Amino acid sequence: MNNDSPLISIIIPVYNGKKYLAQCIDSIVGQTYSNWELLLIDDGSTDGAEDMCDEYATNNDRISVLHKVNGGQASARNEGIALAKGEYIGFVDCDDWLEPDMYATMIATLQREQAEIIICGYTEEYAHRQKIVNGDGEQTTYDSATSLRLVLQGKIGSYLWSMLFKREVVQELMPDLNPYEDHATIFKWISHAHRVVILHQSFYHYRQLQGSSLHSYNPRNASHFFLAAKERYDYMNEHRPLLGWEAENRRLYLRGCIKQAKDLARWPVCDEPIRAIIGEIADELRRFQPVKRQEIGTKYYVRMQLLLTSPRLFVSILRTTGSLFFWKRRTLLD
Repeated sequence: MNNDSPLISIIIPVYNGKKYLAQCIDSIVGQTYSNWELLLIDDGSTDGAEDMCDEYATNNDRISVLHKVNGGQASARNEGIALAKGEYIGFVDCDDWLEPDMYATMIATLQREQAEIIICGYTEEYAHRQKIVNGDGEQTTYDSATSLRLVLQGKIGSYLWSMLFKREVVQELMPDLNPYEDHATIFKWISHAHRVVILHQSFYHYRQLQGSSLHSYNPRNASHFFLAAKERYDYMNEHRPLLGWEAENRRLYLRGCIKQAKDLARWPVCDEPIRAIIGEIADELRRFQPVKRQEIGTKYYVRMQLLLTSPRLFVSILRTTGSLFFWKRRTLLD
């Protein structure tokens, strides 16, 4: 490794992850890229993971530990950002692991392309199968505006652990919107970059755990996703408008709000907290009125009109197969 190789600060929030933590840390220690520091942010673990963090730090001077009162993943990552000394910053979840050449390849690609952010492919690891996502070997470099458009279109996912950032673009801290703090932050960091590389090689192994925050849909998660989407729309609209894309930002946001209301209405347990979030989404849609059918498409328009008329009726009809057809005919005839 060249002595001029830049330092990478790798941040891992740790909360009761003892079962998988060793595999995670060992995959970092085993990187072919050697100029890194590992910041283990123990977020109030009680299962022995806190002691494992200390043991690794004792045996490797590139590893340090911060023990803190439990405050959630966003606060742990923010603590790591504050402590980071590296020219580049990466994030890893404590139950995942990396391919040995992940950081060597990503740093080399960033420097060759003179970019500030790189995004790699990954493998979803299920109990009895794998699914490779974006692993066809393709590589594309985009400017910031194009990258932001791809974020809006959902073609660039908001997964911190698949990315490596130059320190200078990591300006905003993450809001407490677990598990969607990255959804509310990454687009801001991309807006500070000049060039972003998409590298379709699967370097990251993303363990799929039942019971994790992303697999446990609940009112708090639903509310946080809505707030993260709103944060994205408002920021893009006010701070970094894309020439010719203001209307598309609005269209995608409106459709996203309507889709989330539909998904919540059809959730197996649509209780009062979920209904309250659907009501908040309806209130958010009201500030954009009038909205024409041509702007968002017929299906979304019909659902929006129903939601604005009565959130409770919206839930009732969306949970009843076939009832929406009657409402659609009535709405289009009005």
